[in-house]
Amino acid sequence: MSPTRTTGVDAPETIPLSLNHQFVDVFDHGDDDGPFGPRYHVVDAWRVTGGPIDVAALRDALQDVVTRHEALRTRIVGTTGNRHQEISPPGPVRVEIRDLPETPEAARAARADELRQEVEDETIGVDETPALRVVLGRFDDQDTVLVVMIHHIVSDGMSMEVVIRDLVNRYVARTGQTVPDLPAAPQFREFADWQRTGAGAGTEAKREYWRRKLDGGLFSALPTDIPRSANLPESTAAHWFRIPDDVFSTIDRLARAHRATRFMVLVAMYKLLVHRLTGATDVVIATFTPGRGGQLFENTVGPLFNFLPLRTDLAGCASFGDLLKRTRTTCLEAFSHEMPTLEIFGQAPELMRTAASDDHAAAVFQAVPDQRQYIEVPGEVKFGRIPRATGLQPRKSAVPDGALWTLTREPSGDASVCLSFKRNLFREETIASMAADFAEIARTFSASPDAPLGLA
Repeated sequence: MSPTRTTGVDAPETIPLSLNHQFVDVFDHGDDDGPFGPRYHVVDAWRVTGGPIDVAALRDALQDVVTRHEALRTRIVGTTGNRHQEISPPGPVRVEIRDLPETPEAARAARADELRQEVEDETIGVDETPALRVVLGRFDDQDTVLVVMIHHIVSDGMSMEVVIRDLVNRYVARTGQTVPDLPAAPQFREFADWQRTGAGAGTEAKREYWRRKLDGGLFSALPTDIPRSANLPESTAAHWFRIPDDVFSTIDRLARAHRATRFMVLVAMYKLLVHRLTGATDVVIATFTPGRGGQLFENTVGPLFNFLPLRTDLAGCASFGDLLKRTRTTCLEAFSHEMPTLEIFGQAPELMRTAASDDHAAAVFQAVPDQRQYIEVPGEVKFGRIPRATGLQPRKSAVPDGALWTLTREPSGDASVCLSFKRNLFREETIASMAADFAEIARTFSASPDAPLGLA
């Protein structure tokens, strides 16, 4: 289907959904917490200190970013099975200013995180354009909280990093400072074409790999506390916790000793947790990859992420070192045969059957690259990322189903872990217990990889 343009000077351009849009459409139930609902968004927050925010310059910079990245002015129109994209001309971004109550300096980081959570509890419509809004929380003229929300259907976590980088660059330029030119940014539609027809598409060799690898396999879904048939309203919460620096440093040393990556070690630990929760030794989990074709689309904004199954047989693993060796092989093979999720599902149509059952749900595990905590800019103004507090966040940006683990390392060396979960499926105490078990596995087996696994 080739793109068509509606008549009229400022009429939106109509193009089909990408494969990634079609993938998340599988999980849509027409509710507020689904992938086309108003709570499916990506939120980031930064502390801006050292001077006042020039709101006019910020609005102009936002306009620059929306003009640069057409995904941000894309609406998803229609209903399940009959949706398409409409790309609109650039328009103004909604900016809301909130005066924060007088807060001691020592308590401002926590209050800034509370503001982020408040914004995350708000909504943005899938049919809004631009699909981006900004909230400015002002402690005073020298201290502001910048919160950016983008609908997840037109963005992902790495895209948010691109948006923040470009926004700061254009803001600083708009305030009269000299900044480097931004790199070329291919549009999301170019990625979608590449994914369908170019090097991103599945070759027959890749298809054959996934047919063999997933033959007879079922996703290792987690037992839920509440059956789907209870028909409770969907909502998403999050349990935040930390893995301390000493454990994470030991994980990195273990990875180097086994010619593995930190991600491979963490996946092996998560597979052990899944075994303990399900009793399965044939463990099939999934992760989200950047899906960006290496560096081809590193500056593109859009939902480029890719859902990649990872199947490992744990039977016969006597030690964590054995499990890590098998997990390393699993990861190397899977990443070298990556192709769009829908094509993988086409080779294993029964893969997610258990995950869609009444009393089980899928959980996805991702470890994202270490995020930058500061953005260096000319002048007195400083941009610093706001750290996350630990504990329960009652309302979180929606996950389509089940649970999502997201782990990243902070400058302190600690790992910040977010375990998002559907409250209509899991109870808080169950999620907290999973988090504690994972932290215990990480501490025990990073220090003693030759210790017995004790597989059931």
